[in-house]
Amino acid sequence: MAAICAAGFTAVVGLGSVFVAASLACGQPPVFASMWHGLGFLFHGDGSALEIADECVGPAVGWGRAVAIATLVLVAAAAIFAWSSWESWKQSDSHFVRQLRMRDGLARGREVRITFGAKTRLKSAVTVRPALQAPRPEDVGIYIGLGHGRRVYLSIEDSVVVEGSPRSGKGFRLLIGVIIDFPGPLITTSTRNDNLAATMKRRAKLGTVTVFDPQGLSGIANSMKINPIRGCEDPFVAMQRAAALLGGTELGKSTTNGEWAQEAEVLLSRLLMACALGKKDVTTLRDWGASPDLARPAVKILENQGPPGWASALKAVLESDSKLLSSKWMGVAAATAPLQLPSVAAAMCSAGDDDEFDVQAFLSGRNTLYLIGTKSGAGAAGGFLGALLDDIVEQARRKALTSPGSRLDPPLGLVLDEIANMFSWKALPTVLSDGGGIGIWTLAVLQGFSQARTAWSADEADTIWTSAIAKILYGGGSDESHLKGLESILGTREVATKSKSLSLQGNSTQLGIERLPVLSVDELHRIPTGYGVLAYKNKRGVLLEMPGWTKRADADEISAGKKQTEAEQADEFRRQGRLMPQPLQLEAS
Repeated sequence: MAAICAAGFTAVVGLGSVFVAASLACGQPPVFASMWHGLGFLFHGDGSALEIADECVGPAVGWGRAVAIATLVLVAAAAIFAWSSWESWKQSDSHFVRQLRMRDGLARGREVRITFGAKTRLKSAVTVRPALQAPRPEDVGIYIGLGHGRRVYLSIEDSVVVEGSPRSGKGFRLLIGVIIDFPGPLITTSTRNDNLAATMKRRAKLGTVTVFDPQGLSGIANSMKINPIRGCEDPFVAMQRAAALLGGTELGKSTTNGEWAQEAEVLLSRLLMACALGKKDVTTLRDWGASPDLARPAVKILENQGPPGWASALKAVLESDSKLLSSKWMGVAAATAPLQLPSVAAAMCSAGDDDEFDVQAFLSGRNTLYLIGTKSGAGAAGGFLGALLDDIVEQARRKALTSPGSRLDPPLGLVLDEIANMFSWKALPTVLSDGGGIGIWTLAVLQGFSQARTAWSADEADTIWTSAIAKILYGGGSDESHLKGLESILGTREVATKSKSLSLQGNSTQLGIERLPVLSVDELHRIPTGYGVLAYKNKRGVLLEMPGWTKRADADEISAGKKQTEAEQADEFRRQGRLMPQPLQLEAS
């Protein structure tokens, strides 16, 4: 049909050119008896049926043919360009997003508004923050992006897991905004300083900002110290602290050393309790951890002051075969090794020091704690970061139990970026599953599900994923089995099918219904930059548009604070004689 239309258009243009050319050459237009005579004149030069002088035939036919050919070429070129552009656009992210917006099985605008809108969040204020007189959506909800042009707020009761490959824009498009807007005290972790640089000045206007960076990765001087021994007179605290410190090591992450992980946890808990009961400092803990021979005084302290059985367990190991002792002590040495570094030791304090971090004061307002570090490489201090986080969350739980409604108000926020690269926090599955009910909101960021399986166990990784009420997926994931699971969670849709068949008896057409995934594995992998998919409870999935912090109303203020912080970081790195890490591009932060 398109070809017929193009040919007809070309013929009409050609006849028009004949009309114009004959009028200019002869002073009068030709008279066509019919359109067919005109076409005969155009293609064959036959002017017998036309009232036209012989000397006008040549110019008229020449011009007509030239214009017709030129028109045909232009029409063909335009058609080819239009077809090529259409085919190219059908492969583009824009076309893909347009398809997803209209995809059956994904939430539409009304559903987004009812489930995630500001009014819905405000209705929950009576339950989650009853003390507020005139709450705003940001006081009881977490803004994460747009769904069909409507603002999407998660509840501060909703635990979240974000999964996105490196450079997918998790910080730029989500985390920076969440950190700035969170309505209560906030702990945020990272192995880099980009989130810190973009948010530190804005959070400082809301409350006290504290940085704990014992490895010196951020270029911001430590404004606090911790005492890893504090509270370890209590057997429960000692065991919990030991588990947290070992979470910053690689012990238990392989089949070759996994058998020693639990043994190391028992031994380290004994050393921590002995330090606490004997009024020892971290220097003693460092020495005991480095050498079993130096740790023998801990047995005497536990025999005199410790609970029954704690001294004998430590004594039995210290008096065992040297080869067996070396294997059992491996985890203890790894957990306490960072204390041998001056920068890490300087971040520790003894009981009663004035600069020890005050957890209760931190929980009372919109204060911010940045935890920066790694669990690998020289000077890794992830275990001490994990111990601090563990201690704060435990104290927050105790405070919640004595608060109205057994809930923290304001809530405590945990934005755990790069958590798997810092320490394997054993409490994460528990906090994700029950923290929302006591006022502890958790957002854990993973680069991939396999990363969680490596940092924790396969079962714990599954628990982390299933415990999250909201799951946000960015494009670029390549774990096929995991994406297949998310494909199943998002459900299926019905698609009408039509097929034709030819036979000796004639043609036949069959109509049917086919069930397809709402989002297939390859579509989940292909989600464009700037978008994400939200899976929430038993609701239909939401295609999230995530514009990034540069589109916020306070973007200029954030940018100014970011530049100021980066200048301060550069000064600190120069003072230390080190190079500052190059800032990341905004889209990839």
